[in-house]
Amino acid sequence: MSSDLVMAIDIGSTGTKVICVDASGSIVASANTPIDSFSPRDGWVEHDPIQLWDSVVNCLGEIRNDVSSSRVAAVGITNQRETTVIWDRKTGSPVYNAISWQCKRSADICRRYAHLEAEIEKKTGSLLDAYYSATKIVWLFENVADVRERALKGELLFGTVDSWIIWKLTNGASHKTDSSNASRTLLFNIITNQWDDALLKEFDIPEKILPAVGDSDSLFGEAVAPAEFFVKPIPIMSCLGDQQSALFGQTCFEEKEAKCTFGTCLNLGINTGKIIRSEARGLTPTIAWRTGGEMTYKVEGGVYVAGSLLNWLVKKARLASSVSELTDLAQSVDSAEGIAFVPAFVGLAAPHWDMTARGILAGLSFNHDVAHISRAALESVAFQTYDVLRTAREGLGISVQKLNVDGGMAKNDFLMQLVSDICSCSLDRAEYLESTSMGAAYLAGVSTGFWKDYSEVKRLRKTERVFEPQLSESRRENMISVWNRAVERSKGWSQ
Repeated sequence: MSSDLVMAIDIGSTGTKVICVDASGSIVASANTPIDSFSPRDGWVEHDPIQLWDSVVNCLGEIRNDVSSSRVAAVGITNQRETTVIWDRKTGSPVYNAISWQCKRSADICRRYAHLEAEIEKKTGSLLDAYYSATKIVWLFENVADVRERALKGELLFGTVDSWIIWKLTNGASHKTDSSNASRTLLFNIITNQWDDALLKEFDIPEKILPAVGDSDSLFGEAVAPAEFFVKPIPIMSCLGDQQSALFGQTCFEEKEAKCTFGTCLNLGINTGKIIRSEARGLTPTIAWRTGGEMTYKVEGGVYVAGSLLNWLVKKARLASSVSELTDLAQSVDSAEGIAFVPAFVGLAAPHWDMTARGILAGLSFNHDVAHISRAALESVAFQTYDVLRTAREGLGISVQKLNVDGGMAKNDFLMQLVSDICSCSLDRAEYLESTSMGAAYLAGVSTGFWKDYSEVKRLRKTERVFEPQLSESRRENMISVWNRAVERSKGWSQ
């Protein structure tokens, strides 16, 4: 049988999915497996690296019922970024759990390196924050027995989740990453496209533990494990961090095209072409992808808490039995009646970058009830989108009038209308909302000639619905004013 499919393996923060896509862009097989996270202390978030791999194996086991690996022309990888794994080069045993991008345990380490802020921002595009991998590596070196010594001896390997999964898929034959993932470590120079010797020296991290960096559309090795699925070696032909992959999956190939992903977190990305745009303070210029030896950059604003707020309200606060019920409650009132919910549970990310901020519910009176709180929670997602988009518009001078939207929360019509209203922007919702997975599949397909070029891929994306702003400007400005006051009150809370 000829190879008539491309496969994407997408390892997220709450689950792994595998999809197989045919030449028309249709998904002919898919599987999902949940991923657990652990919080041993306040602000700490971890995953079991073995479970991350097992989640891939489980998905491939399900896919095998519908698709033979002999039909797969190429595999693409996309992943939660910044999450840090260190493992034994010979045995493959992790030295510790994977430290999630959400984890704040290295905040104090960041303060020790405050003198490097300007150098880090100039070279990597990123701000010094516990979000990124470098200070997580330092924490592991300082808190797990023998890790620093073994790393210096060359016995250990570091990787973000893509590198870990590629290493497992290739049975340890390939220790690689791509430029988009490397750019999220605070150790990679996005101008020279290389690990930065000076930053490695400052953080005292040996280069020998780092993966080789390839173009996002290069060969990352051949998938041979699990052998039950891969009856023959399949080339791994794309690798992208999840938000870069979502930008690619939303076919934002041209400069100034933008997307916003609404998931566990929220991430708004704008393609800036061949130029690093650093004027928008609080937003991050980074590598979108490097393909065919040429770099494409993006600017992005990541927000820590979006969908996870709604899950918290259901599972921890027990405000409702489901997110759907929360939405019904929110829709039952015409407004939040002057209250604001700032979900800074682990600090504020873009554009504020305040690790001392904490979540607050402001403006409450006896007239408010669960419906108003539910609406304020959903509105917080729209306001956080607005904060990032306003910063991009003002800082970059880019008049973003349309956002391609994706992610699980994008299914929520009420939320999407709120975002359109607050951001004064059209939202274009695709038929298939898992753009992260699709981006890895698209790039793997283009890199192997499965699709001819980007223009052919662009025609595959289909719009399901467009949301247009309906809110009066005066009401919009009043709502934003309430939000801004609440955000300022949340800052510095944990100092």
